[in-house]
Amino acid sequence: MPQAERSRPASRRTQSAAAVLGFGLAVAVVLAATLFAVAAADRSNRLQAAEQQNLALASGAERLVWLQLRNLERAMRGVSNDVQRVAVAAPDDLPRLIAPFFAGVSQRQQELESLELTDANGAPLSGGRGQPGLSDWPDRKVAQPYSYSMYVGPLTRHRGQWLLPLALRMDDGNWIVARLRTSELQKLVMHLDADRVRLIQLAGNDGLLVADTRGAQYVGQFDDSLVPTSVEPRLMEADDDDARDGVERITVSGAVPDYPLHVDVAIARDRVLAPWWRLVAAGVALYLLYLAGLVYLVRTVRRNARANAQMVERLTEAADNLRRAQQLGRTGTWIADRNGTVCWSEPVSDLLGLPEGQSAANIGEFYSIVHPDDRERLSEHFGQAWRSGDPYSLDYRIVRRDDGQVRWMSARGAATRDADGTVEMAGTVVDVTDRMEVQLALEETERQFRMLFERNPLPFWVFDVQTLRFVEVNQAAIEQYGYTREEFLAMTIYDIRPEEHRNEVATDLANHRPGERDEVKLWVHRRKDGRLLEVRIHATDIDFRGRPSRLVLAEDVTDRMAQQRELAYRASHDMTSGLLNADALASRVDAMDADSCRIACVQLRGLELIEDSLGREAGHDTLRVMATRIARLGERFGAAGHVRSDEFALAVCPADAWDQALECLQLELERPIPGEDTLHRLESWIGVAELRPGDGKATQAIANAGLAAHVARTEHRPVAVFEAGMARHASDRLRLAGRIHRAIDADEFELHFQILWDVAYSRPAGLETLLRWPQRNGGYLPPSEFIGLCEDTGLIVPLGRWALREAAAAQRLLDRAGFPGLPVAVNVSLMQFLDGDIAHDIESVLREYELPRGALHIELTESVLMTRPEQALETLRRLQSNGVCLSLDDFGTGFSSMSYLKQLPLDAIKIDQSFVRDVHRDERSASICQALLALGHGLGLKVVGEGVETQAQYEWLAMHGCNQVQGFGIHRPAPLAQAIETLREMREWVDGPWQAFATER
Repeated sequence: MPQAERSRPASRRTQSAAAVLGFGLAVAVVLAATLFAVAAADRSNRLQAAEQQNLALASGAERLVWLQLRNLERAMRGVSNDVQRVAVAAPDDLPRLIAPFFAGVSQRQQELESLELTDANGAPLSGGRGQPGLSDWPDRKVAQPYSYSMYVGPLTRHRGQWLLPLALRMDDGNWIVARLRTSELQKLVMHLDADRVRLIQLAGNDGLLVADTRGAQYVGQFDDSLVPTSVEPRLMEADDDDARDGVERITVSGAVPDYPLHVDVAIARDRVLAPWWRLVAAGVALYLLYLAGLVYLVRTVRRNARANAQMVERLTEAADNLRRAQQLGRTGTWIADRNGTVCWSEPVSDLLGLPEGQSAANIGEFYSIVHPDDRERLSEHFGQAWRSGDPYSLDYRIVRRDDGQVRWMSARGAATRDADGTVEMAGTVVDVTDRMEVQLALEETERQFRMLFERNPLPFWVFDVQTLRFVEVNQAAIEQYGYTREEFLAMTIYDIRPEEHRNEVATDLANHRPGERDEVKLWVHRRKDGRLLEVRIHATDIDFRGRPSRLVLAEDVTDRMAQQRELAYRASHDMTSGLLNADALASRVDAMDADSCRIACVQLRGLELIEDSLGREAGHDTLRVMATRIARLGERFGAAGHVRSDEFALAVCPADAWDQALECLQLELERPIPGEDTLHRLESWIGVAELRPGDGKATQAIANAGLAAHVARTEHRPVAVFEAGMARHASDRLRLAGRIHRAIDADEFELHFQILWDVAYSRPAGLETLLRWPQRNGGYLPPSEFIGLCEDTGLIVPLGRWALREAAAAQRLLDRAGFPGLPVAVNVSLMQFLDGDIAHDIESVLREYELPRGALHIELTESVLMTRPEQALETLRRLQSNGVCLSLDDFGTGFSSMSYLKQLPLDAIKIDQSFVRDVHRDERSASICQALLALGHGLGLKVVGEGVETQAQYEWLAMHGCNQVQGFGIHRPAPLAQAIETLREMREWVDGPWQAFATER
């Protein structure tokens, strides 16, 4: 059809639709005007009716309030007359007589809270609280219609209720004061508004509400509406309530005659207009319904006009869409007849790679396109479909004619019969190459997963989420748990868990949300033989055979967890005693819920002697026995720990049991420890520190107790309680130790030398080195203040090595100064013997300075020899073999064993100055010195007397055969240069030092 002819009917249809639309719009305008006029008239009528009702209600309310107050005024006049008669008859008893009278009136008049007689200022005359401020009432300042009118006072609140004071003046100038309960006026206005649609308010001229239909809670609030001056109710132009509660109202207000009150009657404008709005809504709905009908009519006309044209377009588009869909979906249709002819749609030619336009072929030509491996199968299915008439479906491959590419086809078909009875086979064919490749890849992935699952060395299984039964399990799980595959598949996951852990499994399964990644968890499983395994579980949600399941990998970490527990135990316990270490003990005490704790730190001495004497295992056994005793006390009183090698700690929590705990601790420390063949006793010192809430961590308290134990050991006290001064003293010692360390590095120390005198030959016998530490002020720090600290901190070892080297250098200088063979003596401390290799150090010095035999003397104390006697004996023999002379210093002050002393390779013993000091005047000192001299000479040793300061001491020692002497009386320690000068001077001392001194004088 030509385009002009096709557009002509459409134009006519468009004109008819426009006509219908124009007529409908004209009717719509008329209908809108009518509805607007009706609505405006109805609104005006409703507002006028509401105003008239408010005016009537306000007038009635004014009347009722006026009557109420007027009745009270009359009653108060009657009371006033009675009071005046009583005042005339018995003026002296007036207060006593009228009080019960007023009480009776108040009981009869329930609306009155009280009735009182007051003077002009409101002071009570009949008892009661009076009416302060009566003379200042605003109502008294306004002219009344007659002289004995009742006055209304400002609203007041008493004991939780609002009262309206009323006052009536008597002839004698006194006043009758009554207090009206506002609840009576509230009831009055509430009765007026029976349907609760209006707001009725009674307010004073001061603006305070006396009654309000909204509720008694509004009484006493300020009403900011204007106070009317006319008794006749009038419509207010604006309602002040709008500002208070946001409700727009139609308000009428009028004053109560003769009294300073006014009545407001209001009704919400929305309530008045509510029916009008429903009328408006109905009119608008009717109008919209008309417009909707008009729109529907116009659209129907236009829709029918478009329907016919769209029908043709849809049919054309449907054919095009089908062709495009087949091309895009690589789908085609085919038909085959009994004669073996196959016809197909255009897309099939493209799928088979045939020339464009070829749409038919015989069955043999079609089979030639099919892949050789699939021809027989396709022919069999196709023939079976012809014979049975059943539908068939088959996937097969073809080899495209144009490029030789192999593609997968999915054919669907069935036998059909047309109208004339001819039987044909028709169906569709789809290129499913992509799907088949994905399916083959999925099968390969599944094969690989199956191989990974079955051959994995770690246990794998799959269980059903709903039944919790195992549905698949690999060989590693079978071997690890000891069940057969059949036994596994008949079990649930509960069966491999210990009975006490099954609730945890149920809780874990209940908290699991499908799809969420599980955290790796540690569980305990049970083998078939009952042995427990610790396993780390890795699990994820899968779909197995169409059911929600979970894939689980169980990693056996039993040995690893045992190692971790062992490491954790080693990190928190001392391996010798089995007690908590310091950090673990502090954590245990911090976790205790106690108001206060006391920490006892025990330092022991004697374990090293046991180890050296009886062996390391004997020392450990002794330590374990003591640890067991302290551990029992820890279980009884709090906690116990092994904080250092020879130091234990007992935490008493709470501290209330401290006295008992300390007593038990001391008893356990005093008890001997049984050994293999003997009983061992250990020296002990106890330090005590307090730990209160807020003091911080227990680590500091344990350290404080250790410091107190160190102080107890230093001061030879059995128990010492920590004080702040101890910490300061320890801090000072630490700072001093730091200074000593820096002084050693900076070579600040000096050696002074004291000359020893040979009594028999009256000549110098050698020099003894004495350590000195010069200070910035020019003086020297006494050795007693730093030598002990050096021994405690181990600094005595490097300091001793330095002293050895300096002494060796001094001996070489003496040799060059003309005093060959004059030996130099050096003191060696216990720490140098225990923590250093003193023999190696001395041998190195001898080689470095090429000292001859006897040039270097070593002085030892008895404590050095007795601490580790076997080690000391070996070291001394090694030194003596290298030509080092050995002296026993401070002899007689220790506890040397005589049997042990005779084995030592000594050259000399030195008598302590405590025996020499009074040897010439004290028989006991003399006896001891004689015995020591006899002992030394009897062992073939030289004997040196120390601390010789007087001639008497010198002469006594010389007379009794003492070989050598030293002391301030002979020579005061001095630097090497001064000592050499003194040695030169001593060459002139022929008859001894005191004769030389006398000659010099």
